[in-house]
Parts: sequence; structure tokens; C-alpha cells
Amino acid sequence: VVTSVEGDLGQAAVAWKCLGGGEERAFTSKLTEAYNVRFVDAPVVGMSGNGVVDDAQYEFEGKRARGCILDRKFEILNRVGKLLQSDDVISWGDDDGEPGSISYARNDYPGRVELKTVQRSIEPPSEAGFGSDELIRIQSSAGGGALFVGSNVYRCARVKRRFRRGFDESTGKRIIDGIEIMLTYRVLDGVAGVEMPTSTSKSRIRMTEL
Repeated sequence: VVTSVEGDLGQAAVAWKCLGGGEERAFTSKLTEAYNVRFVDAPVVGMSGNGVVDDAQYEFEGKRARGCILDRKFEILNRVGKLLQSDDVISWGDDDGEPGSISYARNDYPGRVELKTVQRSIEPPSEAGFGSDELIRIQSSAGGGALFVGSNVYRCARVKRRFRRGFDESTGKRIIDGIEIMLTYRVLDGVAGVEMPTSTSKSRIRMTEL
């Protein structure tokens, strides 16, 4: 659920929708979204003198565990849902060989949306939690009606997420509580002014077991 928006509401709403947001009123009216997500195993990367090192391994509550990656294709399918164009095929980085990219089309927004993560840093899982910081290039329709049909523009957003494990107060099941901060930036001549955000949106996220 979106908890606050500061700055340019229009830019914030467009970026939120392009990044996979559901119905726009969920953003403008701060309604709670509910959708399914899933995770895939993190790739094994890194080398040492003895061969491959599994950098995705970490320790939690005294046990060894492996990190995972949010399946963005599955998330958009479930979050956008009926707003996706029925004949559209979502293209994810694993499908076309370009890591960190995703492309899709939706009924409530003209043209195709293309997302590319151009910068990423992560906070590895630990007892204190985990998180990520991604700078995302958004290519989408310029909007503006028939005058700009077929014209695309670049937008830029930074998405910061921080999560902590916990337990549901009523069921006792494990949960993951998180905070998301989305910053938007002005793009001129293909260069994003990341020193000066045009909007800041904050959301609260809770993941529960099915």
C-alpha cells in the first residue's frame, strides 16, 4: 500500500504504473493491493582457487541458506492481471538474454513499456534483514493523445526496498515486512538528473505464506 507521495504526483503515478503497479486508483487513493509473487534461485557466481563459489549462500538462525530473486515476470502477470493486453507476451531478461530487462503492454496505458535496470546494489540477507537499490530506465509512450502516437520517451526511477523477517501476530506464520521508496528523476537529452528527485513515494509491503 502506498503511504505517502511528495513532489510531482503525475510523474510518480506514471512511474509506479510502468514499474508494474495495478489499477491507478490503488496509487492515488492509497488502496491495498494483494497479489501473488514467487522467487527463483539466485545464480551461482564467483570463482576461487578451488573452483566455483556459491556467493548466494548465507547463514540465518544458525543454518545455511541460499538467496533468491523475485520473479518479475510472474509478479507483473499477477499484479497487473486483467490490465495486461490479452495477446501480449511478457519478455523478461532470462528469455531474451538481456539481464535486468523486462517488456510488456497493458490495456490502460498506450504502447509498450520497457524497463531496464542500469544500476543495482544489494544488502545481502542477514539476521537484520536484506534490501536492494535499483536505478531503472523506463521507456514508454509519451502520452498526450493522437498527437504523440508512436512516440516514446525515457523516464528514470530509483527503487529502494528494505525487508525484515517476522511473524504474523494472529497466525504465528512467518512474514516479511518491507518498505519501498520510489524516486523519480527528470530526463533531458537522455541524461537523468539523479541529484534532484522530482517525486518521492513510500509504500509498505508485507509478504505472507500461502
